[in-house]
Amino acid sequence: MKKKANTSVSTETATDLSKYTQENIPAMLAAVTAKITLLKGGIPKEATTKGKDLPGFGEITSIKTVQELVQAHSSVTNKARVYRESAEILDIPLKKYPFKLNGCSEEQWVADITSTIAIVKNKVELDKLTKTKALLEANLSAEAKLAEDLKKIAALIAE
Repeated sequence: MKKKANTSVSTETATDLSKYTQENIPAMLAAVTAKITLLKGGIPKEATTKGKDLPGFGEITSIKTVQELVQAHSSVTNKARVYRESAEILDIPLKKYPFKLNGCSEEQWVADITSTIAIVKNKVELDKLTKTKALLEANLSAEAKLAEDLKKIAALIAE
């Protein structure tokens, strides 16, 4: 017996929004931003391989299918593995001559591939959350915008 999928949509969220005010926007924005970060694989920073092409694949962040990203991952990890094996056979110190592919390490390529896979897998939900974030940011009060800017300034100074 086939189980019927639950296709009902809760209207609770839509009706609950009417009780929120501008004071709630910073907390809602923080929640949306956290969800975006989570769906992107927990990596809120810019890709470290941005602008670099992975031979045979191009720029990682431009790849739009999980299958091609998995192929890119296997390409990088296998090239790195074979490089290590060859370096050992040739008695080449890896500390002095580490594996690099177009100036980026295996770890950098794998991190960006992993992040891009998360983004591609969650594209529809990320698009909705990104639009929601933009709307929330547009409706922040001047005081809340100032508070956010001061946090960003403090983070820049602390670096």
